[in-house]
Amino acid sequence: METDEAGDLLGGARALEPLVESLRNRFDNARQLPSELVDAIGDAKLFSMWLPRALGGPELPPLSFLEVIEELSRQDGSVGWCTVIPAGYGRLAGGMAQHTASEIFGSGRAVLVGTLNPAGKAEPVPGGYRVTGRWSYGSFITHSQWVLGGCIVQGDSGAAVRLCIFPRADVEVFDIWHVGGLRGTGSNDYQVTDVFVPEERAVPIPGFSPVPVQPGALYAVPMLATFVSCIAIVTLGIARASIEALMQIASAKTPTGSDAVLREKPSVQTDLARAEALVRSGRAFLFDALGACWDDALAGRPATLQRRALVRLAACQATQNAVQAVDLMYACGGGTSLFEGNRLERCFRDVHAGAQHFAVAPLSNLEPIGRVLFGLDPGRARF
Repeated sequence: METDEAGDLLGGARALEPLVESLRNRFDNARQLPSELVDAIGDAKLFSMWLPRALGGPELPPLSFLEVIEELSRQDGSVGWCTVIPAGYGRLAGGMAQHTASEIFGSGRAVLVGTLNPAGKAEPVPGGYRVTGRWSYGSFITHSQWVLGGCIVQGDSGAAVRLCIFPRADVEVFDIWHVGGLRGTGSNDYQVTDVFVPEERAVPIPGFSPVPVQPGALYAVPMLATFVSCIAIVTLGIARASIEALMQIASAKTPTGSDAVLREKPSVQTDLARAEALVRSGRAFLFDALGACWDDALAGRPATLQRRALVRLAACQATQNAVQAVDLMYACGGGTSLFEGNRLERCFRDVHAGAQHFAVAPLSNLEPIGRVLFGLDPGRARF
């Protein structure tokens, strides 16, 4: 942590744990977070961690931000996920005109959610765009005030991507989130039909990163570098929770056919050590790679293609390490791991769900990363 402000925010996140513990059993049935927990997250100012100082936000440094999300994800994967989406989108305020950013984020409690995937179409009209589209994975959309959707805009110079932002009232939500892991995120589909979006709420993202209008170094860090790191840190927090859960189980459980508690078994001791190494090494790589991008931003240097590739690689590797660690702990728990209400059962579901995200999936990332490491073009526009 780099500032007292960062420490206060981390302390606020830690203070939520008793409330999360008391409400966790409601997450799966409701398939969203309870309103009292959402209010508590807002009261702790965790949705506004990346807002510009000009809007009253702290512009939290990226690694400090990740530590807060890691703590929330340790408490519960859905809580970490539902906080990192709107908190992460707060950085878009650094690429908006002041009056537009104030309209969307000025309360400090506003929740902006949605997906960057440009599945919508935006037709230029006087003063803005007419937008139609349907998007998947609208995490936390039930509790949002604003929703964004990536859109393709066809112009004289070709196609471009803009992030179009709509009031929640203009958005139709489809209740499709019946899944195994991260059930509490409410990541439903959503659509808009022929909605007018003013020019100032259609954020251009050349190179998939908004052009900074705020002076803070945070807004000079490539958006995709922060985005993939946000997904990876949730899985690392879940993995940390699985280690804690196994240690608690192992101190009391005596396996069938054994005279000793689980923690006395050499194989369990070995797997605990492996899981710890996996989580710590994945975390260290992620923090090192993103920290290098942050150092560049502080020095006024643009992040190189190789630097960005290493952040992608670190996010992928951290996620795969997290999955392996959870799998080890789940197996060590034996039959106990199977039951709903057991933290290992939830960690197993949640980490595998998080690892499916395209931002951290090896299938989507390793080939273009390898191309960059060879000194080649990544072979894709959004890198």
